[in-house]
Amino acid sequence: MIRWTILLALLLAPAAAKADWVAARAERLFPPEQSEAEACRLAEDKAKEDAVRRITGERLSSEELMRCSEQGDQAECTHNSAVWSMVDGDVRAIRNRRVETLAVLDGVRKCVVDLEAEVVVPPGRPDPAFDLGVRLNGAVYRQGEPLEITLSPSQPMGVAVFQWLPYETGEAQVSRILPNPYDRLSHIDRQTTIPSEMGRKRYVLRADFPPALEGKRRMVDEYLMVVATRNPVEFRDSYSLDEFKARLLELPRGESRMVRKAYSILRAEK
Repeated sequence: MIRWTILLALLLAPAAAKADWVAARAERLFPPEQSEAEACRLAEDKAKEDAVRRITGERLSSEELMRCSEQGDQAECTHNSAVWSMVDGDVRAIRNRRVETLAVLDGVRKCVVDLEAEVVVPPGRPDPAFDLGVRLNGAVYRQGEPLEITLSPSQPMGVAVFQWLPYETGEAQVSRILPNPYDRLSHIDRQTTIPSEMGRKRYVLRADFPPALEGKRRMVDEYLMVVATRNPVEFRDSYSLDEFKARLLELPRGESRMVRKAYSILRAEK
């Protein structure tokens, strides 16, 4: 999670999302120590991710997804990455789902999932001229290290920054970290660093290893999403992941841009 350290005491109208049915197929190899149910769940995640990609045409860069080979729980990380990659589209329904498990060799098996998914995406087409570069000051943070976000807009735009904590539940899953009580910035027209020039006089963003996971793992993965719109949009302070995805589906693609960034936090050594 990101912890606040205090140093000193026009809306877009909702638009109708577009739905399409698309066929997708994915498979997952799994060793004897992994359960068939978990392997098939990950294969289905991948099939849904592929279905959304077929409709949106979006492909995420390596900086937007977790490096799951570095995580303690690779299956959980793979699931989280698949969920996060589908945040700009939503699978509303599944039909004609078929699951088959096949033997490969030496105890290794393969789960194959075929399905048809009803994918809902925001209306309109993306505007390539409306773009936003996002850079973090690191990819892996130690407990307590400051986190800074640099935004580079192609033109003036409204911005809001959100954090997704996959290990949380309910409205604690997605929280808005900008604008915030110490940094009211919601519109940029040039390269800007968060905390902003005025904001850094009042607070610091620090990487904070979740206390509930102390002793359970050495590293956690977390995600940021920067939502850019042609005009500032009002967002709530927090959402469940499903609520957040539904809110994003209201933003026309030609009027918005969403940029994701993944990062990891290392637990402090005792």
